[in-house]
Amino acid sequence: MAASATPKRRIGRRPADPDGVSTQDGILAVAEQVFADHGYVAASLREIAERADVTQALIIYYFGSKQGLFETLFKRRGLEVSNERQALLDALLARAEPPTVRDLITAYLTPQFKLRGQGSDAIAFVRMQARLHHEPDELALRLRREVYDFSTRNYIAALERAAPGIDAADAHWRMMFAVGTYLYMLSGFDRLAEVSQGRFSTEDTEEVVRRLTDFLVGGFTAPSSR
Repeated sequence: MAASATPKRRIGRRPADPDGVSTQDGILAVAEQVFADHGYVAASLREIAERADVTQALIIYYFGSKQGLFETLFKRRGLEVSNERQALLDALLARAEPPTVRDLITAYLTPQFKLRGQGSDAIAFVRMQARLHHEPDELALRLRREVYDFSTRNYIAALERAAPGIDAADAHWRMMFAVGTYLYMLSGFDRLAEVSQGRFSTEDTEEVVRRLTDFLVGGFTAPSSR
């Protein structure tokens, strides 16, 4: 009796695909796109498994659950961003002259906007991150705390010192406004081209960062709100 010609579904339990991408990395790359497209709640392990050409059981084997997969993805890139931010801040604070508000804002924004030039996977993370505001609070708040709070607090303290005349309340409020603004500009959902009827766009990352930095520096150095 002839063997069936139907190809077997590959489950992926092997060190790497022929192109050298490990099975886990392949799952993570697909999951990043799915979470970016649908958000955490609406994304399904079934779709991720089908697009990665593995079984749902294998995803559970590697990551434990959909939440475990999401957290692994978020922390993988998010911690890289946070650590790079801290390294840039440390370098600024080690200089003979204290950093300016512009120095600090530029350093804070740089790691996130570098992701725009690092391919579709990095861009998917940016979109996934922007969607975090709409995910369950218990997940979103904990991930933000674990990934970003340490470096963000250090930047707030540095900004307080660099902007005479603003108090702790100003520094904290303005940093929250800054975070909301840059995440919107990173999300890919901004409406600049639509509102300007095509006259302006956010395609040039350097222009986005330059204009955003100007805006945020103006906000941080404005007279105290009190």
